[in-house]
Amino acid sequence: MLNHARPHATSRRRGAVVTSVAAVVVAVALGVAGVLSLHAPNAGARTAKESRVAHLSRESALSPASTLGSAVGTTALGLRTSYYEPTPLSDPQNPGAIVNSGPDQPDPFVFVQNGRYYLFTSQDQVPQTVPVRSGTVFGQWGAPSDALPDPPAWATPHAMWAPDVAQFGNQYMMYFTSDLAGSSPPTMCIGDAISTNPAGPYIPSPTPFICQLSMGGSIDPRVFFDSNGQPTMIWKSDQNSLKSNIPTEIWSQPLSADGLHLLGAPTEIFSPDEAWQNAIVEAPQMVLVNGAYYLFYSGGWFNQASYAIGVASCAGPQGPCHDTSATPLLGSNLQGWGPGEESVFSNDAGIWMVYSPWCSSLPNPGEPRPVAMAHLGFGPSGPYLAQPL
Repeated sequence: MLNHARPHATSRRRGAVVTSVAAVVVAVALGVAGVLSLHAPNAGARTAKESRVAHLSRESALSPASTLGSAVGTTALGLRTSYYEPTPLSDPQNPGAIVNSGPDQPDPFVFVQNGRYYLFTSQDQVPQTVPVRSGTVFGQWGAPSDALPDPPAWATPHAMWAPDVAQFGNQYMMYFTSDLAGSSPPTMCIGDAISTNPAGPYIPSPTPFICQLSMGGSIDPRVFFDSNGQPTMIWKSDQNSLKSNIPTEIWSQPLSADGLHLLGAPTEIFSPDEAWQNAIVEAPQMVLVNGAYYLFYSGGWFNQASYAIGVASCAGPQGPCHDTSATPLLGSNLQGWGPGEESVFSNDAGIWMVYSPWCSSLPNPGEPRPVAMAHLGFGPSGPYLAQPL
């Protein structure tokens, strides 16, 4: 947890270009840009949600799996110090590896369960609304299927970006971004959908989940699970769709235990204050590692070489968050210009960040954007890029 034609269209229509990955042991949270939940005040919407859940429960029931997004750093995992603090990267011009290429694959997100990886991306050059690929070996994917074959009527057809998937009990929730049908100028909102299978098909709710109309819309949803199991939605308000120099904001709001409803009020936890961010922070994802909360994010315009990935340190899921450095964690390098739209996941080998460079084959910018992956370490000063294994 994105793309456009006007300046902001540039910022989110990148979704057609970004891909993301997420895993089982890392607590993650992506940008939630919604001060307004269109479900909460709408009794009809709640009824529709309950009907979806009842329908799914009749069709099949899955036994609860391991908690997705549980905190990294628990002693129960028996993980060694070298897992969290691997050798730092020696060559910053070669930070990672391309793990998937071919069609344009922006906004990568990886869900891991029972030894299987699920790679969700924004709409790429295939007919799926939300492409999902899976495999038991990361990087060895089967043919894509469609996780959301019947998109909601409120969303613009063929305009679906930044998917995020989380497990709530024996159900799975997908959150995604789309243009609000009929809006002028185009305004993006966050939707939600439910399934009993991580790969879908997902049944969408008939109304948007989050839509901050006065802020230019809401994009880049990502769920974060705290160490006590409390889920939180993180997202971005899309002010740069209104005017390029209006600073965007990252928001946080607690979720219900079933992921169907927002609780309480949203809190603004992060905004741009560094020159390299160009007034834009987006694609947020929170992780909890060894008791410390970090917010990974992308900064700048997605289709420029200055687009990069930054990290902020947070007091908790409700913020506040502050940059750990005045410079990005990962910027343009010999493996690609404008890396962004990051997602963090973990497996038995370590903690990883996937992202999608805007330009993957110098000097020719643009599509198709691949999925790249870098190794992460977490030391006393926070996250850093580590040597590939």
